[in-house]
Amino acid sequence: MRKFTFKAEKFDLHTPFVISRGTRVDTTVIVVEIEEKGFKGWGESCPTLHYGESVESVMTQIEGIAAKMEAGLSREELQDALPAGAARNAIDCAMWDLEAKMKGKTIADLMGHQWPDDLQSVETISIGEADAMGAKAKKLANFPTIKVKMNADNIETRIQAVHENAPKARLIVDANESWNADIVKRVAQTLKDNGVVMLEQPVPPKDDEDLRGINAPLPLGGDESCHVAADLDRLDGIYDVVNIKLDKTGGLTEAKKLLDRAKKMNFDIMVGCMVGTSLSMAAGMFIATEASYVDLDAPTMLSSDR
Repeated sequence: MRKFTFKAEKFDLHTPFVISRGTRVDTTVIVVEIEEKGFKGWGESCPTLHYGESVESVMTQIEGIAAKMEAGLSREELQDALPAGAARNAIDCAMWDLEAKMKGKTIADLMGHQWPDDLQSVETISIGEADAMGAKAKKLANFPTIKVKMNADNIETRIQAVHENAPKARLIVDANESWNADIVKRVAQTLKDNGVVMLEQPVPPKDDEDLRGINAPLPLGGDESCHVAADLDRLDGIYDVVNIKLDKTGGLTEAKKLLDRAKKMNFDIMVGCMVGTSLSMAAGMFIATEASYVDLDAPTMLSSDR
């Protein structure tokens, strides 16, 4: 008999996290546990309001499938039973964890990936005044890669402040959909000249086509535009990099599909996260071994981790 439990847990952030869409001071995650034959599998997800999710809606989705889970629903059947998103992610990751433990293997073994023992995540600088962002960059100057959140204000001044204070770091600028194609054309060379190696999601997904043929002097990455493997055909020729997040794919099963197809289509790979604990990051690491850019720093934003 399989036992299936789930709950919501709240974690405070030690510093407000500011992106173009707003500010947050805490995060609530959903934790799933599946117990079978003396083994326990764990998974965690983070509902995202921007994708039409709430803690309540995700808990309701999971409650709706609880009986099927206890009756023995398989991981393959789960893909059709729930849509891509946070609810499926928590369950899917718990099922991978359980399967690996029951088989005496690791998730890396099951995926045919390397064990993630040598990963370097970015650290993130929130949006603020240029001086404040520069001061944070100075503290992070020894990190090989720094992610810089940005809106459409004072782009050049802010990125120059960051680069001057962390001149050896590779920079990723994440605009979180707050720009348009004209802004990209205006600032792209300045970004490249100031250590930026990739520009992530500059425009809203509905405006992706505006970027086709823009010939930016640095790689463009799709995040909010890329959720599952089926999105790749539409993004081909627009973005150079796709950001795989388990809360978007609905777990490791679809993330693996997205990863394999993206590589065949010659997309570069980034692995990102929502604001979760180290339990969320642990699952993401099994995709991150295949990625050029790893953004799994969310637990460093928490007052206390799991």
